[in-house]
Amino acid sequence: MKILRNFLFLTFILIPTIAFSTEPQRIPAPSRITAVTVYADRALTTRSTTLTLKPGSYLIAFESLPTLILDDSVRVDGKGTAATTITGLEIKRLFLEQSGVKRVQELQEEIRILEKRSAGLDAKKAGITAQKAFLESIRVAWGDRISKELAVGRPTSAELQDASSFVGAGIARAEEQSREIEFDKETIKDKIDALHRQQNEATGSGRKEVKTVEVAVDVTRAGTLTIELAAMIPQAGWEPVYDVRLAPDSTSADLTFQAMIRQQTGEEWRNVDLTLSTARPAIGGAPPELAQWNISLYHPRPMMSERAYPAAVPMLFGKAKKTSRAQMDSGASDMAQAEEAPAEFAAAQISDEQLSVSFHVPRALDIPSDGSRHGTVVAVEQLKVSIEYLAVPKLSPAVFLKSELINRAPYPLLPGKVNTFIGNSFTGSSRLKKVAVGEKFDLFFGNDDQVTVKREELKQHKEAGLFGKNRVSYRYRIEMNNFRTEPLTLTLRDQLPVAGDEEIKVSLEEPSLKPAEVKSDGTVIWKTPLLVGEKKELTFGILVEYPKEKEITGL
Repeated sequence: MKILRNFLFLTFILIPTIAFSTEPQRIPAPSRITAVTVYADRALTTRSTTLTLKPGSYLIAFESLPTLILDDSVRVDGKGTAATTITGLEIKRLFLEQSGVKRVQELQEEIRILEKRSAGLDAKKAGITAQKAFLESIRVAWGDRISKELAVGRPTSAELQDASSFVGAGIARAEEQSREIEFDKETIKDKIDALHRQQNEATGSGRKEVKTVEVAVDVTRAGTLTIELAAMIPQAGWEPVYDVRLAPDSTSADLTFQAMIRQQTGEEWRNVDLTLSTARPAIGGAPPELAQWNISLYHPRPMMSERAYPAAVPMLFGKAKKTSRAQMDSGASDMAQAEEAPAEFAAAQISDEQLSVSFHVPRALDIPSDGSRHGTVVAVEQLKVSIEYLAVPKLSPAVFLKSELINRAPYPLLPGKVNTFIGNSFTGSSRLKKVAVGEKFDLFFGNDDQVTVKREELKQHKEAGLFGKNRVSYRYRIEMNNFRTEPLTLTLRDQLPVAGDEEIKVSLEEPSLKPAEVKSDGTVIWKTPLLVGEKKELTFGILVEYPKEKEITGL
């Protein structure tokens, strides 16, 4: 028993000593960004490090991380042959002292060398300019001399050819050398500007804020351990851009889906595995849209009599009442502003619905931290096209080439800029709205000068009613021409005013061509076939009737 008590006594004494002697070993982990998932307004960066560890406790430190990383988003994961337990994670903010003096001196020396080269090019250009001026003087002098000496048979044709070749070749050589010098000077200027930017950064603040993430691990079996650290960071994003090229036969179009990626996180993304997430989805060559044309009867506001107000109102109270009205107006304004807030929230909900869609770029990319846009092709699709010609002559004399397409891609087309081409000719840019898989959408390939329209008002007549009705009538003519080498169908859009009162009657009068559709918002649509070289006219009238004792607004 005595031996057992002594053993237990020694055990209790040694336990604290063992506990205090097992401080975790701190290991700075060299890491690089291996994968990035880019969202509309941020990015998820994943960096990894691989270590060979013996049994024990360690603090694996990811140092000099950008201060922009969002602490709540930091996550770690580990795998390897070492038997490991991740026991904790801590994020620290540090300030690094940085002199930058040596780097500034190096940059100044590089700038000085480039400026010296630029000055040498200026001197060389001055010599070439003088040489060119000399050759020009020879050409002028030879012109005067030749006119005199040709009369006496000099110089010979061979001499004249030699002199002409000498002057011409010399001037051409001087021009070429001048262009080369200008190109070299422009290149040097770009390098100097870049060095100046680096110099400004190097001479900035003497203290740089960074973050360090320390990962605590316990290793019970020796081996290798790869730790991945993922964190969300702002000042990064991407947006889709589309190029749609119409085939010569106008039956199909090639759609090139590109991603424009930008980032200014403070870290270079070099040779990273890139994934694009549709966290936030995002119109040029299209014809103008007709706004609804509303008319209504004029209802004058009733005048308030003076007796509606108190007879004796103190001035102070009058001022207070005015202030109260101002406050009410302010409150109404605030309320109007508050009512506008859900529009932004609705856009955010639309973004949330697309979070499940992602595009993995098949090749590794380099994206520098310069804030500029860097493009990569995501996909190329071929879509079937149905073409029609569309005009809104009330608003524009142009005839637009409208195409109807169906999204046959296995993913939705996100909102973004779309550039349209016919063959190799650029026709314009517009905005593409979100298009679901299998959904139809319209694109406009600019206007076609070989199809023309012209709208003119023939007459306008106002008539006071004799039997309780006032009448206002309009008469219009639209002239259409097809100068193309193939027949086509031209869609025309015009409009009728929409009555805001039951006492107002609006009607389409005597159209020379029957409209294909008259919509509830007043839009009138005609679809008119035109043969090759055919000229056609459409005439129609608008009649508005309203009570005699009333006034009308909106016409």
